Amino acid sequence: MKNENLPEEINQALEELWLLLEAKERDFTNFQLNNQQYTILTLIIRHPSSTPTELAEKMNITKSAISQQLVKLEMDDYIYRKQHSEDKRTFSVELGKKGLLYKKEMERFMQQITEKYYASLSPEELTNFLSALQKLTKVINEL
Repeated sequence: MKNENLPEEINQALEELWLLLEAKERDFTNFQLNNQQYTILTLIIRHPSSTPTELAEKMNITKSAISQQLVKLEMDDYIYRKQHSEDKRTFSVELGKKGLLYKKEMERFMQQITEKYYASLSPEELTNFLSALQKLTKVINEL
C-alpha cells in the first residue's frame, strides 16, 4: 500500500533540513548578511566570474534586485566587479576581501558538516541519499 503522506513528509523534512543548515551556517560564519546576499555569495563561490545577469537568473530575481544587492556587497568589500577584456560593457562578479573570508569560513563549516555526516552515516548510506536527492531534483525539475 502506498503511503500518500510520504512525499509531503519528504518535502517537509527537506525544508527543515535546509532551514537548519542555513541557521547553523549563519551561527558558524557570523556575517551580517541578508538572505539574498548569502545566496549571492554562495553562487559566486560555486560559479566564479558569474555576471549579474547569470546570478539573477540562478536566483530567479530581476536584474534590478540583483544590482541592489551587488551594490551593498561591493560597498562592504564582499565582492568587486571585473570588466571583461573583450566586451567592455559587461563585467563579472568576483569575491572581495570579506567575500574571501566568507568563503574560508564556509569551507570550515562544510568540513565540520562533512565530518558529522561520515560520523553518523556510512559511505553507502550517503551515496544512496545523494542518489535519491538527485532523482528527486530531476523529478521536480520536470514539472
